[in-house]
Amino acid sequence: MSNVDTARAAYEAFGKGDMDTLRETFAEDAEWLTSDELPVGGLTSGRDAIMENFSQLPDYWSDFSVEPEEFIDAGDDVVIRGTQRATGEGGSFEAPFLHLMRFEGGKLSRGEFHSDSAKAVKALGSKAAAV
Repeated sequence: MSNVDTARAAYEAFGKGDMDTLRETFAEDAEWLTSDELPVGGLTSGRDAIMENFSQLPDYWSDFSVEPEEFIDAGDDVVIRGTQRATGEGGSFEAPFLHLMRFEGGKLSRGEFHSDSAKAVKALGSKAAAV
């Protein structure tokens, strides 16, 4: 399976809520980076900690999706361009995102998710203050 295929499979699993399949795409020592302005943001190290962060998304968002539109093969890296949508107690937002995934030995070793954190903070409402 190519890195692009693995990235696609990870997005499909996340979209379906299939956390067991998603977990298997990550290396045990994977790193995940998101805006530190957001709950469970910043650098997270380790597959189990990353999965724990993902499991907390419903604590902050009543609706949350990431919809990939393009997967760009860059060897050990895959760049994903898409749209993020979410609804929190402060409202809803839609924003483009870029996601850089690095693979080692067929496993996702590092993910960097970049989106409009200002829109996300606004949509979180008072839950953003918990950061």
